[in-house]
Amino acid sequence: MVSKVEEAERTLLLRAIAEAHQLSGWMLFDRGSVTLAERSFTSARRIANRAGALDLVAFVGGPNSSFMSTWSGDPAQGAEQAYASLSWARRSGNRRLTAFVTTMAARAHARMGEAALCEQMLAEAETELSRHRPGEPDPEWLEVFDDSALAGHRGSCLLDLGQPRQAIASLREQDSASPTMFVRNRTIWQLEQAEAQLRMSEYDVAAAIVEQALDYVAVDSITPRVARMFRSIDLELRGCGDPVVSVTTDRLEAFIEACA
Repeated sequence: MVSKVEEAERTLLLRAIAEAHQLSGWMLFDRGSVTLAERSFTSARRIANRAGALDLVAFVGGPNSSFMSTWSGDPAQGAEQAYASLSWARRSGNRRLTAFVTTMAARAHARMGEAALCEQMLAEAETELSRHRPGEPDPEWLEVFDDSALAGHRGSCLLDLGQPRQAIASLREQDSASPTMFVRNRTIWQLEQAEAQLRMSEYDVAAAIVEQALDYVAVDSITPRVARMFRSIDLELRGCGDPVVSVTTDRLEAFIEACA
């Protein structure tokens, strides 16, 4: 089809095809199909590059491939992918995107326990995001990253670095300002906040946060990746041995069973 389209419209069509591959890849990752997801991301980057869509190349390489590598247990590769994507983001001229990609580098450094580099990347991301002009047009897929999302990622980093109390402050900031449309991200960060409370033996608070997460989601909106997080927090709650969480664990058990 591309060859039959007028040259003036070809770039828009290629960009749309690249975005479709990106979305497909992200859904595959959310379902646990990492290999298939990377194939989709590779196709998305190739077609976006053909379209001259520097911002999309950066987005696929950073918040997609880099994050997937870090989440899947290879933060060293995640850092490499984030830094490679950073040059594309800067060339695109979109500071909000640059902040997003820089945050992915921070996530990778945090998972590797590299606190100084993580803090440096978070500071740079905050600076870049503050320089972004709200009136500048952004692709729809960039709406997922704003000040509240940066606070959430900062909380995740602090949790990975073994600083649960500081992580809670950032995760609470995210939860209070998060747009209601981003259910999955908010749920993930609520579960991480509960994990931070468990690390400080605040079992009743952790249970209350899990209850909030359960109130917020529907069974049919949960992907396998998020379901695994619910299973993980269920094991941690049961392992604490405090009867105060029994009502929550019973509810969690029923929810997880319904997801399956």
